[in-house]
Formats: sequence, structure tokens, C-alpha cells
Amino acid sequence: MSVVVGMSGGVDSAVSALLLKELGEHVIGVTLHFSQHSACCDIGSTRRAKAQCEYLGIAWHNVDVKDTFDCQVVQPFWQAVAGGATPNPCVFCNEHVKWQGLLDVADELHGDFVASGHYAGIVHSEDGDQICRGMDEAKDQSYFLYRLSAEQRRRALFPLAGRVKSDVVALASRWFSPDLLASRESQDLCFVEGLIGEEVRRRLPCVPGDIVLTDGTVIGKHQGLASYTVGQRSGLGISSASRLYVVEKRNATNQLVVGQRSACMRDAFEAIDLKWQHLPTGKSLHFSADVVARYRSKPVKGYIDRVSEDKVSIHLADSLFAVTPGQAVVFYDSRCIVGGGTIV
Repeated sequence: MSVVVGMSGGVDSAVSALLLKELGEHVIGVTLHFSQHSACCDIGSTRRAKAQCEYLGIAWHNVDVKDTFDCQVVQPFWQAVAGGATPNPCVFCNEHVKWQGLLDVADELHGDFVASGHYAGIVHSEDGDQICRGMDEAKDQSYFLYRLSAEQRRRALFPLAGRVKSDVVALASRWFSPDLLASRESQDLCFVEGLIGEEVRRRLPCVPGDIVLTDGTVIGKHQGLASYTVGQRSGLGISSASRLYVVEKRNATNQLVVGQRSACMRDAFEAIDLKWQHLPTGKSLHFSADVVARYRSKPVKGYIDRVSEDKVSIHLADSLFAVTPGQAVVFYDSRCIVGGGTIV
């Protein structure tokens, strides 16, 4: 079996390639180059990925996907931010750039499967292939993979599914010299250099407006709505006897609404741009699921109602803090993904 492995130069992808090779698979290493500014594929990371493949005795390919990354991830991200949302670019990068890029290479090289160092699992069945949680719940990355297509899931392998991070690090230390391993974790906004707030102000027109309490009382001025996100507490530039959080961004009136933490709690919201991995007929209109509305947040029991073909309403058993427009919400049936969408 021939497997294309996404090699970032980090510990997780290096160990994934190692494990597959130990199983006797024909392993091909591929490093995708997203952007000259991306922390995921800088010169150091690319050199390490190449060196790791040489050490393992496997072929290595460096593939330029900058145009796709810019078109499918970077530009939509800034468009969403300009519209008032707080988008999650990683879910779209996995769908359009990482997995599709690796599959394209696999097709060219007659590879059977594509593997990555994600802490996630996959269940292959006749009813459909589902991404599932990895064993290491503290590192579980299945949330970022809910948008993978049926074909992408069918050919997906996750060598780290049954492992925890500490074991992976220990295994890497036994096999690889320190100079072949990255010393830091990758970051979510790999294409943003420096602070996100500074980059927003540099890229987007920032029109000052009123900061108001939930009752409408004006208590200060903001520097442009795009610079803030729901749930934000620091950097508001206001003084108060109690802690205040961003509750809402009102684009129509250019107002930033702030309030007590309790005002940021929500037990109902909607999501659009839906992707389904496994939706039995009986769950087509109304079903229960474990709801995850932010990466690494704990699942909350909820009920999902199909409002239309591409919209659902979500009602939670317990309220969540800072349910944020633009972020991904993912629905789980036990440990496996049912589907997900974008919070509105």
C-alpha cells in the first residue's frame, strides 16, 4: 500500500511517517508550501521535513500551493473579518488545501491513501466514513476535519489516532536527533505575522464608533469593529468597576456591545454552510448530538433542527460562553463526527 504523508517538519508528522514505514507501507513524504509568510512551512520547517524523509529513507516532494491557499483561505478569512465574523481558517485549509493538495499528489504518484499527524481517527464503514476523536483528548484535532469530503475521508489515515502526545514525543526522541524535530507547535493563524489586532488595522478600514452597555449606555469608543471578537475582555480601552466582555458587534450601527460575562452565555444559535459526514434518515430533521462550538471546548449536549437545506438551529442543554459568529460548530455522535457548520 502506498501512502502520501503530509510532512510539516514537526514531531507529529515525522512519527506518523515512521509508524507507517514500520508497518511496511510504501511511504512518500510531501511538504505543502502555503505562503512565504506561513509559520507552517518556513525555511526551517521545510528543511527539517526534507531531512526527516532522508533519515527515514523515503521520497520527499515539496509542493507549491500558495495560490490555492491565498484564494481558499487567506482572502475569505479577511472578507469574513471585514464582515464582522471571527472565522476559523484551519477548517477551510484542511478541506481545500492540505487534504486536497495531498490527494492531488497521491493521484499523480499512484498513492492509495493520504496520512497526516493529526490527533484524530477514522471509522471506515459501508454507511460512510467518519472522522472521530483521537485518544489524546487534550490534543484531539477532529474538530478541524469536519469539512473533509467523502473522497477525502475514504482515503484518510491517522497513524496517531491511538496515541497520546507524550508517547509520540518520547518515540520521536528515540528515533530522531534533536535537530530533526521542531521545538514549537504550529499556530492557528499561520499566515499572520505578529498580533492579529495589528494586522486587522493594517489591512482593513477601521471606523471608530461607540462602545455601549447592553442597555445602550455609551461608555467609550472602539477603534473599528473588526479588531474585536465576542467574549473578548482585554484590550477594550475602557475602565469599569466590574469585568466587561464583548457581547455583540452591531455592524449596522457600528456599535460594540459589552456586558457582564453572563450576557455572553448562549443556549441557542444557528449555523450555516453545513457539511455532513453521516446523517441517517432518522436524523434528517431533528436529532441530538454532542456540540462543540470552539476548539478544545468541552462538548455540550444539544438538539439540532434542520431549518433549511443549509441552515440548522442548535439548542443546548447548558449555556456556552462566547458562541462566536464565524467559528465552526461540530456535531458528534459519541466520538464520531456527524457534521458541522459555521456559526451565525
